[in-house]
Amino acid sequence: MTAGWIVFMVIVIVAVVLAVIMIVARIILRAVRRTAETAIATNFAPGEAVRSDPVANYFGLASKGGRQMRGNGALVLTDTRLWFRRAGADGPLEIPLASITSVDIVSSHAGKSIGRPLISVSFDDESAAWYVRDAAQWRDDILLRCPTASDK
Repeated sequence: MTAGWIVFMVIVIVAVVLAVIMIVARIILRAVRRTAETAIATNFAPGEAVRSDPVANYFGLASKGGRQMRGNGALVLTDTRLWFRRAGADGPLEIPLASITSVDIVSSHAGKSIGRPLISVSFDDESAAWYVRDAAQWRDDILLRCPTASDK
């Protein structure tokens, strides 16, 4: 075997492994999306959700630091609350809009980052953050419903 042949085989093996990982990740994300859409339909009346994202990436609560479980799930904004249920979690995180003190776009939360903007919500001496597709629009929609909250 020549060195060129070995390099070629390593590249092929790495490409196949990466393809399998991407396929498995897509299958899992589809299952998370279906579960989250069912949770949204079960917990909210039609038209109650102002905004929703069935695959929001949760970065956790600031008070728990970097050791907590992060993951995707359903994030829903209504006129009265911000609701999140992580896939595989027992119960939802419910944040009454009246308790929100600030909403901000941040680059990291609880020591974690993905290089994309996150929506961060501070409430009751706590904060939580999510990666959602349109963080600025989420911030604006939350601020619109929380007149006492500040935009940092």
